[in-house]
Amino acid sequence: QSPAGSIHRATTMSTELISFKREDGTEVPAYATAAGPTQGLVVLQEWWGVNEQVKITATNIAQECGVRVAIPDLYRTKIAYEAAEAQHLMSGLDWPGAVSDVKAAVVGLKAAGCTKVAVVGFCMGGALSLGSAVQHPEIDACIAFYGWNDGLADVGTMTKPTQCHFGKLDDIKGFSDADTAAILHEKLKGSGCPLEFYMYEKQGHGFMNGTDWGKEMQKKLGRPEVQTAEIDAAMARVKAFLAKHLN
Repeated sequence: QSPAGSIHRATTMSTELISFKREDGTEVPAYATAAGPTQGLVVLQEWWGVNEQVKITATNIAQECGVRVAIPDLYRTKIAYEAAEAQHLMSGLDWPGAVSDVKAAVVGLKAAGCTKVAVVGFCMGGALSLGSAVQHPEIDACIAFYGWNDGLADVGTMTKPTQCHFGKLDDIKGFSDADTAAILHEKLKGSGCPLEFYMYEKQGHGFMNGTDWGKEMQKKLGRPEVQTAEIDAAMARVKAFLAKHLN
């Protein structure tokens, strides 16, 4: 089985609803795979919320990479099914609070037995992955897919191993389009952090959304068709990166 060959269908691995506690005492609900692996991965949602797409992606990574996965519910159970609704939810996000949620999940996984923990995020989650990795030394490595919030943290000070994935045809200006990705790339190179940066020439925003729902939504939004081969390539890179930096 390829690293992403089952991205569009559920694995045999399931998640359970648990919670982590932030330093301010706030409870952070999260979906997590079973304890056991000594490497952990916090998976951060797109602007849609913790839907089946992100759960399937996360459990596939857990199964293929042998890591324990936790998905903090940054929207506290809210899920969007249309772009306008997702935009509304993301615009109301407490970004510093979400970064605290990420830290709580990382610290919680380490307290539960994981010796190293990385973060990976998609869209909004990609931006949070980068910002969290700059701000919190508890994070051991960072992976970001098509998302960057320049106001969240100075990525020019990144010290953690970082891997980024962007689509050349991404149309979200100032967040994940090719020009923004190029600026991010230069800032990360300037930081001196161990860096892998991948640009997918024929892909747009959300190109990892390989479920039937994800493909239909990409089509509805007028984005390039999701390509299974591109998902496979990206997931193979994720797998190799985690093997390198979490072991």
